[in-house]
Amino acid sequence: MNKTVLTVAAMAVLVGGSASYAKSVSKDSQSVEKEFVSETTNSRMDKSVQKFVEAQKKNNQKRSVSVASDVLGRRGGAVKGKAALNYKVNDADVQKMKVVIRDVKVDEAPLAAVSGRYEYRPVADQKEFWLNGSKVSEKSYLDQAKKRKQKYDRSRKSFKSSRVAYLTASEIEKELASSETKYISEFKKPQPQVMYGQDGSWDYRYILNKAGVTNNAHNVGVKGQGVGVHYNEGGCVPLQYVNQNYFVQLETPCNEYSTHAIGVARILQTTAPQAKLYALQGTDGPENPSSYDVPILIGSNSWTYGSDYPYYEDTDATMDNYIYENRVVEFIAAGNEGRDAIIPPPARAFNVITVGAVSPADDMFMGYSTSGNPSPGNDKPEVGVYSHFRFPDKPYTAGPGDTYDGTFCCTSGATPFIAGMTADLLSQHQFLWWHPEVVRAILIAGSNPIQNPDYDIDDAPSGFDAGIPHYSNFSWTDSYRWNFWEGENSSWFDSNREITFPEYDITKGKRYRIAISWLTSGEFAVRYQSVAQDIDLSVWQDGVRIARSESPSNPFELVDFVARSSSPLTIKIKRYSNSSSKEKVVLGYAFVSKN
Repeated sequence: MNKTVLTVAAMAVLVGGSASYAKSVSKDSQSVEKEFVSETTNSRMDKSVQKFVEAQKKNNQKRSVSVASDVLGRRGGAVKGKAALNYKVNDADVQKMKVVIRDVKVDEAPLAAVSGRYEYRPVADQKEFWLNGSKVSEKSYLDQAKKRKQKYDRSRKSFKSSRVAYLTASEIEKELASSETKYISEFKKPQPQVMYGQDGSWDYRYILNKAGVTNNAHNVGVKGQGVGVHYNEGGCVPLQYVNQNYFVQLETPCNEYSTHAIGVARILQTTAPQAKLYALQGTDGPENPSSYDVPILIGSNSWTYGSDYPYYEDTDATMDNYIYENRVVEFIAAGNEGRDAIIPPPARAFNVITVGAVSPADDMFMGYSTSGNPSPGNDKPEVGVYSHFRFPDKPYTAGPGDTYDGTFCCTSGATPFIAGMTADLLSQHQFLWWHPEVVRAILIAGSNPIQNPDYDIDDAPSGFDAGIPHYSNFSWTDSYRWNFWEGENSSWFDSNREITFPEYDITKGKRYRIAISWLTSGEFAVRYQSVAQDIDLSVWQDGVRIARSESPSNPFELVDFVARSSSPLTIKIKRYSNSSSKEKVVLGYAFVSKN
C-alpha cells in the first residue's frame, strides 16, 4: 500500500474567534477588534493543508484490500482451503502530508510592575540608573534585574517549539481539535537569504570602521564580552573558520557543512569577537536562553520561508512569542527579492527587527533588498545595514555548487553584522539585557539616513523610513537616555491612558530623535493581524506640541525634531487603543541627541 506525501503551494490564513480575550479595555479599540474578527475565517490550517484535508474528505473512498496475513499473524488465502483476509481501507486515513504544528498560546508568568531608566555620559564615563523612579547604584540595579529575570523564568513554562510530523487528514483535524491555539502549515525548508557572485564586496575592516564599530567599540575594549548570540543555519561551520574559545555547536552531530553558515559565523565573530556564539541547525530559538553559561540575548537569522501571500502567519507568531516570552533580541533578514516583493515570514513578525541591505559605498538600499510591507501594514524593514563583506580567506567547497570564497553579501550578511553590533552594545550597557523593546527603540532612534529613502515605496501612512544604525549614535553622543516599563496590562498608563515625564538638559537648536517600541504576543497577532496595543508618542515644549508619531500599524514610533528653546521637554506616551487585557506592558524608550 503506497503512502503519498503531498506538496502544494502554501498560504497563511487569518483566524477568527476571540473567546480567550477579554473585552477591550479602552473605547478606542472596540471597533478595531470587531473589524479584525469580521474579516477572519475559522481555519487554523494554511491553504495547502486546508486543500489537502478537503481533498481527502471529498475523496473519502473505501477500498477493499486483500492480504495473505495481517499484523497479528492471522493468515488468509495463502493457506490451502483458507479464504483471503479482506479489509475496508479509508484513503483519507492513508495519505499523509508533512506538516509543522505550532501552538501559539502564550504561557507567561505574572509580570510585576517595574520601570527603569539609564543615562550615560561617555566623556566622563558616567552611568546612572533608576529603578521605579528612585536612583540606585549600578550594582543594585543589575543585581535586582538578574533576580527578576530568574524569578520570571522559574515561574513560567518553557517556550513551545514547533513540531514536524507526517499526518493524515484525520490526524490533522484531531490535532486542531485538541487546542484552539494550534496551527498547522505545510512543512517548508528555510531559505538562506544570500546571493553569491555579487560585485563590489568591501573589506570587512572598512565596513566595521564605517559603521562606527572599530572606533567606538573595539578600540575601547568592547567586543561582546558576556553576551551570547545564537544563529540558525541549515548546516555547520568547519572549525577552522571560527574562534573555538567563543563558539558552541548546540546540535550535534553536524548534518553537513554549509558555506552560508561560514559567512554568518565569520561576520558575527568579526563584529563581536568575544561574544559567545551558539550554532543551531533548526529554526526555533534555544529553549531557556538565559540559562546558558553565557546567556543568549540575541538571535541572528539569515533565513526566511517562502510565501506567495502577504499575511501574518503562524511562523511569524511563533517568532513573536519567542521574543515576547524570552526577551531575546531577534534579527531576521528581509530577503533578496527586490523592493516590490513582500517581506517573507518570519521577518514580517511584529517583535523582530527586520534587516535590509545597504551598500557601504553610498549608503543606499541595494536593488535586491526586499521592502514590501505585509498586509497588517507594519513598516518593514526597521533598519538598513551594510553588507558585501570580503575576508582574506582561501576558497572552501562544502559540496557541489556550494563554495565559499571569502565574500558574503546581501541581507544574509547585513543581519549578522547588526546582531554583532548589538552584542557589543549589550556588552557595554548591561541595562539592555532582556529588553528587546528598548534595543529596537535605540537602533531606530540611533540611525543615520539612507540616501535613497524612496526605495521603500509603501511607508504610508506612517512616513517611517528605515535608517542605518551607527554605533556612535547609541554609544558616544553627548547625552542619551533609555527607559523601560513592564507589567500587567493595567500597569503604568494613567487615567488618561498616558505615561508622562520630563526630559531636561535640552539645548535650543539641537536636533533630537526619540523612539518608543513595545512587544505584542503572537497569539493575539495571528488572530487579529494587528498589534494588541496602539501606542502613540508626542513631544511638548513650552506648552506647544513640537513633534508626534501616531502610526496605526507599527509596534514602534519615531520623532525627529529640533528643540525650539532650552526649556525641558514633556514626553507623552499615549495608549490609544488596548485590544486585549491579557497583553503585558513591555515598552521601551530611547532618547538620542544628534548634533
